[in-house]
Amino acid sequence: MLLRPQQPFDFTRTLRFLLSPPALLKRRQFEPLLDYFEDGEYRRVADIAGQAVLYGVSEIKAGKASDLRVRLLAPPGGKAIEAEVLALVERQFSTGLDLSPFYRVAKADRVLSHLITHFRGMRIPQAASVYELLISAILEQQVNLTFAHQVKKALIQTYGTPVDFEGRRYNAFPEPAALAITTPRALRRLQVSGPKARYIIGISRAVLDGSLDLDGLRRLEPPVAHAKLTEQKGVGPWTAHYVGLRALGHLDCLPAADVGLQKAIQRFYGLRKQPTAARVEKLARAWAGWRSYATFYLWLTFWEDADWKAQLASQIRS
Repeated sequence: MLLRPQQPFDFTRTLRFLLSPPALLKRRQFEPLLDYFEDGEYRRVADIAGQAVLYGVSEIKAGKASDLRVRLLAPPGGKAIEAEVLALVERQFSTGLDLSPFYRVAKADRVLSHLITHFRGMRIPQAASVYELLISAILEQQVNLTFAHQVKKALIQTYGTPVDFEGRRYNAFPEPAALAITTPRALRRLQVSGPKARYIIGISRAVLDGSLDLDGLRRLEPPVAHAKLTEQKGVGPWTAHYVGLRALGHLDCLPAADVGLQKAIQRFYGLRKQPTAARVEKLARAWAGWRSYATFYLWLTFWEDADWKAQLASQIRS
């Protein structure tokens, strides 16, 4: 199965966000939890029609452009499963998205005009499911990357359904049914805090009984989807923005209170102190319509080494 992405498209840089956390720059090694790159192919397990399915995505150069080759790896499936996997990959890598309007907005900004050159063609990778992204975001609230990785690994290994393929095991994120029937005490043993355990179980039960349709949020207007997310216990504005940006495909999310975003803005816009959320919102008015991508490209600077960041800051000031 082949997909031809809207150009420009940079598969390698998009994968880097999924595969290589910034902490790797400090020589820490984090084993893959859900996203794998093996034999020249990105691999992932996703729930397709109630079944854990392993699929692979690789890039095939076609002149100046490129195609994505999508393979169903395990278990064997028919045309219907293949079509669902293809649709998932298309959404996951936003292959149909035209970035040219964002680049026109960014060219007028003294910082983004540099970032769109360096990160040209990179998409915001979309999570395989809204549920997975929401639960992951709750786990990652107010904890450091190392601890969040440990807790998420324990959750996946305890409640996920892995898929074996060619002698390798690929983890899958737990389904709502698995976490709906657990207990706060069981999650506490995995170092999930008591409040987070209750939020996770509550959301899982709501998804399971149909009172919360997370995938259906994609069909709603972004402000409505955001409001429905913040109705859930444990979901504040930052989490709702992050879910919109990374799972719902919303193009104009602005997590203005995000510390990482504020630090990037302080550094590259030459501010004397870290900006408040209100100041971030004021600055971001010029990015209207594409604030998700402006945010994401600023976040991506944390993936670069210190020399690159110093050089970029110098170029912006000159």
